[in-house]
Amino acid sequence: MTAPALPVLTDLPGITLAEADGVPLLLAPREGNTTGGIIFRVGSADETLATAGITHLIEHLALRTQVLSEAHLNGHTRSDVTLFHVAGSAADVVAYLNAVCESLRDLPLDLIETEKDILRSESDGRSPGFGGQLRINRHGARGHGLVGYGERGLDRITPDEVREWAARWFTRENAVAWITADAVPDGLDLRLPAGSRMPSPTVTNVLRGTPAYLAGLRDGVALDALVPHGKAGQLTAGVMREVLHGTLRRDADIASSVDVSYEALNPDQARIGVVVQAAEGRQGSVAGAVADALGRLWFYVADDDLAAARTAAVEELAGVAELPAADMLPSVAYRVLNGRPVEGAETIRAHVELVTADDVRAVARDLWGTALWYVPGALDWAGIVPVPQWSEQRARGREFRRIDAPDVSLVLAEDGVGLVAPQGAVTVRFADCVLLETVPDGARVLTGADGFRVLIEPTVYRDLTGEDVARHVDSRVAADVIVHHPPRDPERVPVAEPPRPPGAKRADRTSVSGTIERLVGLWVVGFLVLGGGQLAAEELLDLEIRLGVLPLLALGAASVALVRKRHGKGAR
Repeated sequence: MTAPALPVLTDLPGITLAEADGVPLLLAPREGNTTGGIIFRVGSADETLATAGITHLIEHLALRTQVLSEAHLNGHTRSDVTLFHVAGSAADVVAYLNAVCESLRDLPLDLIETEKDILRSESDGRSPGFGGQLRINRHGARGHGLVGYGERGLDRITPDEVREWAARWFTRENAVAWITADAVPDGLDLRLPAGSRMPSPTVTNVLRGTPAYLAGLRDGVALDALVPHGKAGQLTAGVMREVLHGTLRRDADIASSVDVSYEALNPDQARIGVVVQAAEGRQGSVAGAVADALGRLWFYVADDDLAAARTAAVEELAGVAELPAADMLPSVAYRVLNGRPVEGAETIRAHVELVTADDVRAVARDLWGTALWYVPGALDWAGIVPVPQWSEQRARGREFRRIDAPDVSLVLAEDGVGLVAPQGAVTVRFADCVLLETVPDGARVLTGADGFRVLIEPTVYRDLTGEDVARHVDSRVAADVIVHHPPRDPERVPVAEPPRPPGAKRADRTSVSGTIERLVGLWVVGFLVLGGGQLAAEELLDLEIRLGVLPLLALGAASVALVRKRHGKGAR
């Protein structure tokens, strides 16, 4: 295995590049506590849906030996990298990095189930949010789209898979370390298996056309778009921030917050994200205002907006230039690991100054053309198409009609499964299935790489059993994408009823209990009304009123009438 060429750091005075056990090591001294870390080019976007969570699991296993350390330490798994970092004494940093690498060489696989439970607890209640919905609809059930699904592979990941994943991704060629020191510390041991530097995660796309929109976001607008990575894209994000803030907040006051983000996905592509929180009662106005503002950038970029965005970028660079070299080590390590240019603040500033209004307009056109919107309602009026709701092809095979909706059918085909409705069809081919979830009663959920899912509940289809489903589906799907869940509560198994004929009344299966509830309510209300009325009359007339058994007789008569009305001869 050959290590990738390392960059020259002449543009970053104070930072030197060394090597420890084949791992590139960035060094820069500073006073006070020592900090250090090691970063690997592997993250959640490198997984599959069936192995989702495996990188995070390895991160937890690698830190198990550190639970009693007094140093400030942690680990993080992101979409494209996994990093471990520590702050403390020089000895703390060396001990931490040594222990992490030792664990990665020989993971404590006997603790896998314990760490899985911890990861499940961490994810309880966590929602993918609108960001996850945008990722799923753009990228499908792969790559960057996996963030919208959670760590679905935890129920099936095996120790052998964990060992193989660590050996493939957590290697010396696929890592960069850093320490705030002027030389390689004594005793540092970063031995790791040999491997290869991995490229950035693939940017997948399942949208059939863009710009596209997803409807249903209630209180604002969110969008993401793919643009060429570079200074023009970064400055365009700044211009958009100026334009949207001025249009939506300063001029119209229809938004309570505006956020524009820029994220490099690989050396060539970046993601620009926009999130606008609508002001109270202005949800219906925000989407059109955002579309108008971004559409205008195709043709016109105001000098003031470009100047303001450039000034903000230059001021941020000035702040970076004032940082001690040691504070820049983590970000430099990230850039070295991902093969990005390693440039100083002055070089970056020169690039920013060269960006023109024409460059911004070009990026704005790319942004509009690739944008995926999440909005309250439709955007067809702006030439923006809805995201695909149905598969392009339907499955052909044995059909089973839903008991409660005869116009909907489940199709079991030789090459896949599908749901067919009057409006369209959803199909998952076995060859494209990235996750099959099973329960012992026969229910199955198949997820395709394009993000479409088919849920099979045998109890809601005519002439279909759980055994039929298991026999047809399980053997046709790759074994390494199957997750077997434990039995579920029988009460959670759905029961379907045939639809009522036109004009027929639904049978009241709870009529007896309903009558009892009404009788109880009648007597409670009766006592409150009659008793309260008696007290009020006595106080008003200054008399003592004795009703005797009359209220009871009245309530009894009302009860008999209620029972006769609800349970006449024809109802018994």
